[in-house]
Amino acid sequence: MQLKHLRTLLSPQDGAAKVTCMAWSQNNAKFAVCTVDRVVLLYDEHGERRDKFSTKPADMKYGRKSYMVKGMAFSPDSTKIAIGQTDNIIYVYKIGEDWGDKKVICNKFIQTVKFKPVPGRLG
Repeated sequence: MQLKHLRTLLSPQDGAAKVTCMAWSQNNAKFAVCTVDRVVLLYDEHGERRDKFSTKPADMKYGRKSYMVKGMAFSPDSTKIAIGQTDNIIYVYKIGEDWGDKKVICNKFIQTVKFKPVPGRLG
């Protein structure tokens, strides 16, 4: 595999500015990046930032910094994005077909079972 640097999406910052997850849409027209501040940045296929939205905690009583985003995946039609968080919830955001469309939560799936690894096994 050969990789080629085309452009820098996020400008360098002082200190730690982690990216927690990234995802390409199925039609390769959208690229989502979630940063450590729990904001999802949406880019077009040319690397231009076109949109952004903030994620929400499962319960506001714990505050906005009570969780991290751990995974994202686009729907097959690239109009929705599922976001998995450490507060045991998966939100599905409707991001629309066009760049200016409003970003709204259309589904949420609360996960009640926590993963407990078996001693002596990875997984």
